[in-house]
Amino acid sequence: MNITLRQMRAFSTVARAGSFTTAARQMSLTQSAVSMLVQQLEDELGLKLFDRARSAVTLTEAGHQLLPLARRMLDDLRQVEEGASDLRTLRSGVLRVVAPQLLACTWMAGVLTRFSAAYPSVGLRVIDGTADDIVATVRRGDAELGIGPERATGEDVTRTLLMNVPMRLVCAASHRLAGRQSVSWDELRDERWVVYPGDFSRYVERLLHEHDTSLSIQTATEVGYMTTALALVGAGMGLATLPDYARSFADTFGIRFVALRAPALSREFFVYQRRGLALSPAAEAFMQMMVAQSATPRGSARRVR
Repeated sequence: MNITLRQMRAFSTVARAGSFTTAARQMSLTQSAVSMLVQQLEDELGLKLFDRARSAVTLTEAGHQLLPLARRMLDDLRQVEEGASDLRTLRSGVLRVVAPQLLACTWMAGVLTRFSAAYPSVGLRVIDGTADDIVATVRRGDAELGIGPERATGEDVTRTLLMNVPMRLVCAASHRLAGRQSVSWDELRDERWVVYPGDFSRYVERLLHEHDTSLSIQTATEVGYMTTALALVGAGMGLATLPDYARSFADTFGIRFVALRAPALSREFFVYQRRGLALSPAAEAFMQMMVAQSATPRGSARRVR
């Protein structure tokens, strides 16, 4: 059986109008075209739907029984069309993103706020965890987009460079370096450090060694989250190097952010998504907002190679 939506629309319109001529005018078709569509539907169903007379067109008993089904199907289609339109125009939908906790509550919070103001009918689902959670969360489909530093992706997840974030020296407000505009790594040789987690420390060590093999970070304490590192630095347990976006916590933890030089360091952040899957309109719009935000960072630094 090969029933088409045009046939169902013709059936419903003729039944409502009580006339092939009136129905044709309402559908912007010729009377013969509407008559043919109804005839094709009757042939497919093997049932006569209308009694045709010179003075009127009336439904048969079979037509009476099938009309509610046809109208329900057409109404469902209308809802699908309206739902698709709402998704395209961001009048509905859900944006699901995952990011490291500190990035989510600082840099990304600003983008999320602007997105919510622009598209208030789109729901937001933000998963905040660690950088190591990003790829797996995207792979499982729990988030459509992931934002975070470099991680191995495998064949089913892709990544696109979003921005380079300057890395800053972080020290307690009472530290001797707190009032400096910048500090060189050579001046930090005897300092103690609060680091998080092991892979980030190795990343910094590698960049330092590319500049000068004698430079290193002497670890005092290793923690799992940046916020813990900020608290311990503020308590005077050591120094840390953190992304510039964390500076919004300076007053909260009693810390200061100082530019690093010789070398100045930055870290690449990427957008992760499932390979081969088209992004939803909400995710596309959010991507555009993130790219626009990343083009106007507060400060800059080049990664040393």
